[in-house]
This record gives sequence, C-alpha cells and structure tokens, in this order.
Amino acid sequence: MKKQLYTLIVLLGTSALSFAQTADEIVTKHIAALGGADKIAGVKTAQYEQTMSVQGMDLVGKTSVVVGKSARSDISVMGQTITQVVDGDKGWAINPMQGSTTAQDLPDDMVKLQKSTTEPTGMQLAYAKMNKLPYELVGKEKLDGKDVFNIKVTRPEGTYNYYVDPTSYQLVGTKSDITVQGQKVNGSAMFADYKAVDGLTLPYTLTISGAGMPGTVTAKVTKLVINGPIDPSVFAKPK
Repeated sequence: MKKQLYTLIVLLGTSALSFAQTADEIVTKHIAALGGADKIAGVKTAQYEQTMSVQGMDLVGKTSVVVGKSARSDISVMGQTITQVVDGDKGWAINPMQGSTTAQDLPDDMVKLQKSTTEPTGMQLAYAKMNKLPYELVGKEKLDGKDVFNIKVTRPEGTYNYYVDPTSYQLVGTKSDITVQGQKVNGSAMFADYKAVDGLTLPYTLTISGAGMPGTVTAKVTKLVINGPIDPSVFAKPK
C-alpha cells in the first residue's frame, strides 16, 4: 500500500511538472513568434497612431510608450482630447468629457492597473515571462470557435488569461479579472491583423470591451514606430 501511495505521489508530481513545462514551451514559442527574446528586449519605446470606432463614433488616438516605465494616450473625440498618463508610480488624466479641463492625479490602484500600458500591445505575455511573473497553462479551449491555449498570468493588480493560437503561437485575445478602487472589473481584448515591423510581428487591430466602457471599441493602428525618440516632458503633469 505504501509503495502504491508513493508511486501515485510521484506520478502526480511528474504530471504537474509536465504541465508547467508545457506552459513554458507555449510561452517560449509565442516569444519566438513575436520575433524572439532579443528583439523584444531591444524595444525601448513604441509610438502608435490609431483610428477607433465606438458606438458609431470615430476617434483618433496617439500613444507613446517608454517600455516598463511610462505611457501616454491622447484620444480626440468630438473636438476634445482625453489624455491619460502613467509615469513610474504616478499618473494623471485630463478628461473634458467628464468636466475636467485640468490634470487630475490617478488613484494608486489605477496607476498600478495602467502599468500594463507601458508594454507594447500584443507583447504582454512575453513580458510576463521575461519579468518572471507566475503563469500556468489552464488548458486548451475554444475562443470564438477556434482552438486556443489558455495561459493564466498573475499580476499585482489581478489575473489575466492570455489566449494563444496553437498554430501561429500569436495572441488571439485576453481576459482580465482585476480590482480597481475596491471593485472587481472584468475586461477582454481580441488581437488581429498581425504585421511585421522592425523584426517583430505585432497586431494592428485590437477590439476591446469591458465594464464601464461605452461599448466595444475597435482600434486600428495606422502607424507604429519602434525605438523612436520620445521627449520625457510629455509625461510630466501640467502645472
């Protein structure tokens, strides 16, 4: 009986180890599909120009990212510009659509949440591995009728599920379960239209939905510059 119990424990341990190795293999192949670890590590800045559509409205956006440190997004809608910035452990926003024409500090948990925006779109799972965040393979499942690997990543602000195509090993989508100002918030994003840029292969179309949003947002990248110069002053809070 003791021998049988020992064998069972060994088999369970081996199974768990194999599962973990499988998760690591998937993420490693995903990193290779993006362009490789060296290419990803070489990305210091990213600048996006985007067109967006939500509830029949057309918006224009610009995003500047200093990887792992700062991000600024400016969205123009109905003649006004909504700005949101995270810079290190601080952040601020200007939202005239909510009656705010001066910069307001972001709450600490919102800054923590927005830290993920300092990672270029489509590369978040790669950075999770490179930054040694815990991740695991939940399993293989269907997403919009297609087979995907479900990789769960635990971040300081909550958990994220990254869905990886089993053929291309690119991200198909993500789902998040995070806490903002004491409340659980769920969101999802879908990635498509992958294109090559500076030795990387990145998504040029992003569809986002979640609690608190006016509707599903479809964003299309019209211009992407990798490692272009960014003036640090764009992240400074206006006085």
